[in-house]
Amino acid sequence: MADNQPDTQPDTLSIDSESSQKEENFSKISILDLQKKYGIQRDSFYARTRYLRITTWKEGGKAYLYADQIAEMDGLHEHIQQTGRMQGYVVPEPSGPIEEDEQPAAATSSLAVTETQQITSTYAPKQKRSQSSGQVDDVAAIVQSAQGKAAGTLIAENILARHFIENPNLLPDELKTKIKESGEMPCIDPFGYADSLISAAMGSISAA
Repeated sequence: MADNQPDTQPDTLSIDSESSQKEENFSKISILDLQKKYGIQRDSFYARTRYLRITTWKEGGKAYLYADQIAEMDGLHEHIQQTGRMQGYVVPEPSGPIEEDEQPAAATSSLAVTETQQITSTYAPKQKRSQSSGQVDDVAAIVQSAQGKAAGTLIAENILARHFIENPNLLPDELKTKIKESGEMPCIDPFGYADSLISAAMGSISAA
C-alpha cells in the first residue's frame, strides 16, 4: 500500500548548506568593512597587511580576509593604538593565496632594518608570494609620509628662528655676546684720522 502521507522530514542537505554559507560569511570580512572597522584608509590598510605578510583572498571581484588573518590585524591595530607604530608587533607566518608555480626557496633569511624599523625575522619562505596592487601604494604612502615629516621639520625650524629673532633675550648668553660684538663699531676721530693721512702723505713726499 502506497504511503500517501506527506514528507515532513526537513531538507537536511539544504539546512546544512545554508548554515555552512552563514558560517563562511561570518568568518570573512571585506577589505572595505575592515577599513571602516579600524578607521583607516586603503594605503594604511595595505601597509599593515604587508607588515603582517598577509595577502587578500579575491572572490566575486572583492577582496577579503578570513578569521585567522583578521585576528592578526586586530592584534596589530591594538598594538598601534598603544604604541603609535607597527614596529614591535610580532610578525606571524604568511597567510593568503600564493603562486603555486613558484619553486621553493632554499635558505632561511634574517631581516635587519634600521633603528626606526627594528624588526628581526627568521622566516624562511617556501614559495614566492604574489604582489598585490596595494604593495605599490605602500611605497608611495611611505614616501609621502617622509616628505610630510621633512616639511614639518623645516617649517618648525623657520618658525622657531623667527621667534628667537623677535625675542633675542631668549637666546643663550654665548650667542647674545656674539651678536653684541658683531654690532659694535670702533670709534674713530675724523680729525685725527685726517691728520694721520696728511702725515703719511707728507712722509711719502719727503722720501721722494
